Amino acid sequence: MATSLENGLVLGLLGTGKIGSAVMSGYCTPVADKSTWVPRHIYVSPRGADKAKALHARFPNHVTIAPTNQAVIDHSNIIFIGLLPDVARQELPLLNFPQNVTIVSMMATIPYQELLDLLRLPRSQVRTIPLPSSSRRTGPILAYPPHPFVRELLQQIGTPVMVNEEKEVTTLVEEQASRDYVSSFFQSLADAGMISHEPFQDMAEEAATPGGLNEQTHRGLVASGAYELLLDEVDAIYTRLTTRAPAPRGGN
Repeated sequence: MATSLENGLVLGLLGTGKIGSAVMSGYCTPVADKSTWVPRHIYVSPRGADKAKALHARFPNHVTIAPTNQAVIDHSNIIFIGLLPDVARQELPLLNFPQNVTIVSMMATIPYQELLDLLRLPRSQVRTIPLPSSSRRTGPILAYPPHPFVRELLQQIGTPVMVNEEKEVTTLVEEQASRDYVSSFFQSLADAGMISHEPFQDMAEEAATPGGLNEQTHRGLVASGAYELLLDEVDAIYTRLTTRAPAPRGGN
């Protein structure tokens, strides 16, 4: 994929959690048939120490663990924010952001206006919702508002789906944007299943940030018996095809 992005760009990450780690891993891992662009360097915050150390160990020439969040900001052209909402509300107002910095928020539950208020910056801020598949430079990334530079940046690690109104992020997505998102989402899941040798359950658990939206959805599905209902139907199909009772189920 051709790109006009500069090779000298430096990325910063505030909050080194699962999604932030996936995004930065993607930027450090060129994929020949998708994108080979990589930033000059990446600075990550010490918050989320285990994942920050893992990123540095995996990409020692590309990733540096900064001593503070402010140091991340001071060294970077583009700041990705992956803090938990409560932490963000406490820490972001205490930090000094240059007026010309580009901010990419990965905090799914903090609305755009609140982001503006927390950062005290007038522009060049985009609210995004990346997925763990960004580590393989695939999958959809919902984003608001449209921003040409950020679109090109996100194209390096997935399929940006830029929406014109913030309500599309949480309530109603325009039909074509919805098709683009869902198609890219399921393609990325299929790719992950083909590439990985991990059990699917382990992959699902790895994608679930503690206290995050994926974990909440998984807990809800377990509590409602949704997974058991699906297995009931699979067992019924098996019996119909073989005229035999299905094997006993193992543990979760």
